[in-house]
Amino acid sequence: MKTMDKRILLRALESEIERTTGCTDPGAVCLAVRAAAIELGVDPEKIVVTVSPNIYKNGINVGVPGTGMRGLHIAAGLGAVIKSTSSGLALLDAVDPADVERAVQLVNNGRVTITHAETTSALYIKAEVFSGAHYAHAVIRDDYTSIVEVGLDGKKVSSPRGMPVKTKHESLKGYTLEELFTSIDTMTVEELTFLRDAAEVNRKAAEAGLESGPCPLGKALYSGLAGAGVRHMAAARAQALTAAACEARMSGMQVPIIAIAGSGNHGIASFLGILAVAETLASPEEKLLKALAISSTVTVAIKEHSTKLSAFCGCAVAASTGVAAGTVYLLGGSYEEITHAMQSVIGTLAGMVCDGAKESCAFKLSSSVALAIQFGHLSLEDAYIKEGMGIVSQSIEKTFENLGRLNNPGMVTADKLMLQMISGH
Repeated sequence: MKTMDKRILLRALESEIERTTGCTDPGAVCLAVRAAAIELGVDPEKIVVTVSPNIYKNGINVGVPGTGMRGLHIAAGLGAVIKSTSSGLALLDAVDPADVERAVQLVNNGRVTITHAETTSALYIKAEVFSGAHYAHAVIRDDYTSIVEVGLDGKKVSSPRGMPVKTKHESLKGYTLEELFTSIDTMTVEELTFLRDAAEVNRKAAEAGLESGPCPLGKALYSGLAGAGVRHMAAARAQALTAAACEARMSGMQVPIIAIAGSGNHGIASFLGILAVAETLASPEEKLLKALAISSTVTVAIKEHSTKLSAFCGCAVAASTGVAAGTVYLLGGSYEEITHAMQSVIGTLAGMVCDGAKESCAFKLSSSVALAIQFGHLSLEDAYIKEGMGIVSQSIEKTFENLGRLNNPGMVTADKLMLQMISGH
C-alpha cells in the first residue's frame, strides 16, 4: 500500500464541499445566466438556455428559493436580474423581492426559453442572453460551478468577469479506499473542523424545516423518535433530520445547505447521517470529524466513477454508502467491516432510479441513510452481502467501477424514458 499525501485528499474534500442555497440544478442555471448577463453588460431582453437532459430532469419541478415558484424558467430569469453578492451555488442566498418581480415579468412575457438536448456531458448548461444587437453566452460543463466558456457577440473571452473560477483537484481514482482512509487517520482536528461546520449548517436546515417548513415526512418521523431503542435511535434520528432538511431544500425554503460533489442532498445525507450516529454514541469530536471525512471521501470517490449526475439515485448509492462506512468507523469496526457495510448498501440500493429533484427525494434519501446505518451495525455481526453476489465484486474499488458501468451505458435508456415520463406530467 502506497502512502498518500493527506493534502491531496484535503484539497479534494475542500473543493467538493461547498455552500449552496436551493437545488443545485436551477442554481447552476441561474449562475450560467448571471455569468452571461455580466458579460453582456446590460439587463438582457431575452434569455435562451440549453441544458443536458439530466439538468432538465432535476430542475423541472423543484422549488426555487425566495420565489414561491418551481423550475428552470424562474431560475434563468433570476440570473438575468439578480444583484446578489453571494458567489457560486449560493447565488440564491438573498433573493430580492424586486428581482423576483422582474424575473417573473421576463418569464410571463415569454422572454425565457429553456430547452434540453443530448450533450457529451451529463452536466451541461449553455446560457445565451440578448439585448438589442448584442448577445453574450456562458457554458457550464461537468461541474455545477465550472464555467468553461464565456463570450460576447460570438467572441470567446478568457474567463468570466465577476465570477469565481473553480480549481480542480487530483482524482481519487488512483488510490485504494484503504489508502484514502489511512490518509484520513493522519489528519488533525484542526484540518477537519470545516466538516463539523458543514454538518451544523445542514442541521440548521433540518431544524428550520421541522419548525416552520412544508416537511410532513420529516415532522412525522421526528415525532416518532420517542421510544426508539438505543440501537435504532441513530437510524431513526438520521432519517428524521435528513428528511426534514431535504424537504426544506426541495420545496424552495431559503436555507443554506453544504453540498458534496455538487449535490445538496448528498451533503444532507452524508453530514446528518454521521452526525446522528456520533451523537447517539456520544463519540469524541476527533472520531466524529474523521467519520465525516470518511463518509465524504466515499461519496466523492463513487461520484468520480458515476459522474456528478447519474441515472440512479446518488443519495442512495453514493452518500448512503459513505454513511455506512462512517457508521462502522464510529462503532469501532475494522476496515474489512467497513467495506462489508458499503458492499451491502450498494448491493441493495444500486438500482434505485433518479426521477428528478423534488420533495419526494426526502423519502429515498432518509430511508437510504437509515438503512445504511443499520447495515453498519449488521456488518459487525457478520451479516453482509458477500463478494461475488450480483453487482458486489471482489473488491470495493471494483464495485465502484461496476456502479459507473451500471450508470453508463447500463441505465442510459432508462434515464431517457424517465425524462419522458417526467416531461409528460
